[in-house]
Parts: sequence; C-alpha cells; structure tokens
Amino acid sequence: METKIPNKLEETEFFKEHGNLVEFFDSCCKEHKGKMAFESFGVEISYEDLSEKVNSFASWLSNNFQVGDRIAVMMPNMLAYPIIVYGALKAGIVVVNINPLYTQRELEHVLKDSEAKLLLVWEGVATVAEKSNLANIEKVLITTVGDLLGFKGKIINLVTRKVKKLVPKYNIDGALMFNKILSESSGADAVNVEIPIESTAFLQYTGGTTGVSKGAILTHRNILANIIQAFFTIDPKMYDDSRVEQRIAICPLPLYHIFALTVHNFMLFHIGGKSVLITNPRDLKTFVSLMSKHKFHMISGVNTLYEALLNYEGFKDLDFSNLLMSLSGGMAALDTTAKRWHEVTKSVIWQAYGLTETSPLVSVPNYKQTDFTGSVGLPAAFTEIEIRDEENNALTETNEVGELCVRGPQVMSGYWNSEVSGLDKDNWFMTGDIARIDETGNIFIVDRKKDMIIVSGFNVFPNEVEAVVNEHPAVLECGCVGVEGKDSQEIVKVFIVLHDDQTLSEEEIITFCRDKLTAYKVPKQIEFIKEIPKTNVGKVLRRELKEN
Repeated sequence: METKIPNKLEETEFFKEHGNLVEFFDSCCKEHKGKMAFESFGVEISYEDLSEKVNSFASWLSNNFQVGDRIAVMMPNMLAYPIIVYGALKAGIVVVNINPLYTQRELEHVLKDSEAKLLLVWEGVATVAEKSNLANIEKVLITTVGDLLGFKGKIINLVTRKVKKLVPKYNIDGALMFNKILSESSGADAVNVEIPIESTAFLQYTGGTTGVSKGAILTHRNILANIIQAFFTIDPKMYDDSRVEQRIAICPLPLYHIFALTVHNFMLFHIGGKSVLITNPRDLKTFVSLMSKHKFHMISGVNTLYEALLNYEGFKDLDFSNLLMSLSGGMAALDTTAKRWHEVTKSVIWQAYGLTETSPLVSVPNYKQTDFTGSVGLPAAFTEIEIRDEENNALTETNEVGELCVRGPQVMSGYWNSEVSGLDKDNWFMTGDIARIDETGNIFIVDRKKDMIIVSGFNVFPNEVEAVVNEHPAVLECGCVGVEGKDSQEIVKVFIVLHDDQTLSEEEIITFCRDKLTAYKVPKQIEFIKEIPKTNVGKVLRRELKEN
C-alpha cells in the first residue's frame, strides 16, 4: 500500500502497474477472486465469476462491433450493469450511459449525438426505445431485473411484470435478450485488444447550458487517475478498521451517474469491496430490508436520499456498528440532515465535490474528519485549484469568493462532437461554481453554477426546460429558475408569458413537459406573468425572476 503521495501521478505504483482500466479490472479480479464483487436482491457474484462473464460479453461485442464504437446502456442498478461496462471496456468499446428515465426526445438526442451502434435497455423502459428513432442502432439487447439471479430472478421478473406492472408491452424488431447472449457466449476466449491509456472509456452526457446535452469524454487515464486520487483520501478510512475481511458498500445511487459509476465500479474494486446494488431506492421498504441483511461499512448518497431514510420507520433500527463512511455528492448536504444522520448512525457525512467533467472527484474531506463542517474538503491528490474573479484573474487571499477552476488528470479531454471543448488553453476547467478557500485549504461552495438547478442530485439546466416550454403554441416566452421547495430542497419553477389570445393552466403545461422531459426536470411550480425580465441583449435575468 502506498502511504506517501508522489509528486507526479505517473510515479505511483498504481500507474506503473495499470496501463488501462482493463488491466486494472483483471488485476482486481485476480487479487480478490475469492471475494464477492456485487450483490443484487440477495444474489452475489464473485470477482472470479464476474471476470468470466465479462470475458464472455467482451467476446460477443468483439464479434459484432469495432474498437472505438459506442454502445448505449440504459438501465437501473442490476448485476448485468458491471458485466456490460467492463465487457465493453475490454473490447475497446466506449460506454454511453443513459438515464433510464429519459423521454423519447432525450434518448434520441444522445443516440444521435454519440452515434451509438448498440442499445442495451431495461425492459421496463423498452417502450421509450420502441418509439424512438433507432436508425443508427444496429442491435438492441433487452435486460431484465432478474438477469443473472437464477431461479430467484424468474420470480423477481414475474413480480416486476405481473404484480408491480413495471414492464409495459413493447415490440422492437430484432431485439435480443442479454441473458441469452451472455449464456451463448459462455466460455469464450478472453479478448485481447490494444487499449492506449488515452482512449475514450465513457461518454457521460451532462446538461448543456444551451439546452443541448453534451458528452464529456472520459478516458481510461481520467478514471484511473480518479481511482488513485481517491485512494489517498478515501481508501485509508476504509483500511483503518481491520475487523473484517471485506468492505461492504450500499449502492442506492444509479450506476449510470458518474458518482456511483466511479465509486462502486472502480474505487471499491481497488480494495476488493462488495457493492450491494439497490435497484429502486424509492421503494424504501425493500431498500431498508436489503440494508438490514448487512453490517455495511459504506453508503453513498445525496441529501434527499439520506433525509428519506431518516424519515422512514425502521431505518434507525439497522446495525450501524461497522459504518465507516457516509459519502455525499451531487448536491449540497444540509447541516440539519448531517446532524440527524450522525445522531442515528454515529457516522459523519463526507461531503465530496465533483462533476461529470472531472470523473468526478475534485475534493473530499480528510478521512480523519470527525464533524460535518459544510466544506467539500481538500483538493484531491494531483489536483490544482484556483479561485478566479470575473476578469479570470486568480484570487490569492483566503476566503476570497470567485469561480472555482480545476486542472488535473481526472479532467475530461473535452466534449464529444462539440465546437466547445470546455477547457481553456491551459487545460483549466471552469466549473461555474462559486467558492472560497479558507485558511486551512478547505473548499466551501458558496453558490452553484449561475443558472443550474440541482434536483435530488441531478443537474437541470434552465435552458433545456425553457426550450421545451417554448414549444407549446400558447407560450410567448418563459424563464426557468430553481426555488426552494419542501424540506429546503430545490425544485424547478417556470415563469410564463402567454400569447395575447391564449389561455393555459398549470396542469396543462406540466403535462406537456412530462412527455418531453425526465421527471426530475419537469416544473413543479408555474407562474404566469406579463413580462420576462431581460438584459439589453435579450438574456433572461433569472436572478430577478427568483426575487419576483
């Protein structure tokens, strides 16, 4: 184990040993082959078995697609997910993660922009794919919640389809079942593809400030860098306690999101941990029941999730005696939530900071921290941080407030298919977040991106919502902002100006938006006004709308 941080990333033993994510995966599976890697609905898969299934799927991919092709993965947390991701990486193929809650409009944009050739979709949202333009898609694979769960999986699929009725009827010509493909490819020889470390591993789509979602290009080097960066700050906490042979982590956050993707698919692999996958965290009864079967050491979540658990009867009765780390990201953790969480679990919420464009980890509190401070911690190893003023000058005094800028090996190489790289000439990424650094070097986020709204940890860009609302024929113009809802959480509000001869109800516009936007992007509040405040060049003054 490395204990001292070298001056350069390439000087770490980790980087000397792993030339890409495939080499990392293979070494982890070899080192931890006797341990379990994932668990879903009580069914486990070992590192050894995972490796075999990854080889099988990689073989099928290599026989059907070319190195560098993109495949789209649209599914919740299931055992199939890590097999698909690592199988793609082993075949030299790029993974395009897609939120399974996406509407037809959102799905079509990502598929067209990424030029994905394969779509893997959970059967529960296959109707969205069926309605979408799949012109560029050569093959469709259907996954089920019960995949890889044996006889228990058949029962789960039956309940999912017939009792809970979560799987609408669909008909996609030529669609194949993932489970069948995997079974037929069993025992295939391992794929051996040359994968340079700067090769693209993921296209992670993030909301665009112009209303168009852009794919952040994350390379093998980006993710490997974030693994070792986390090692120097997070892993020591997980290593500190030697009472158990393996760390167990609860994973309720979706693996298609960069936070959970990196933490549970990669960082936990580094220490041979096991991730307990929660398919539907909104089903708190099942969620808490699954948690009750483990003396878990880690949980990753967002503030709304932690708050929901605290308010659920029976959560406080769980065994928290082994809980070492409660990791929070994606949205600000509230002091009130953090205090309640500590009272119940005796665990401090670690509020980390990161973005899709940074793989995601930028900063995290020191692992010895014993209190929630509201800080997002210290910069990760090999990470440079600057606070800049409006003229892009670096601020050098402590606690000066300005835009947080990041440079480091975890920062993306740019945006896919975009004229905008997202980086300046010196490879600095301007986050748009307003921050300060105190005298101890800890970073505090003062304000978020000027316009971005964060709903339960997911980014909502006002321009995208406005673009949809403006499509309604009764709408003359509109402005979208984030406002405080119940439990101090942010919600989407839209101000609308109607054409003179038109009428429109709140319910009508919300229904209109539901057909075109993922649920968390749909406005929760509508207000009709006579005029949208704008600058002299026509830009919506969202701050004035907030103060309205």
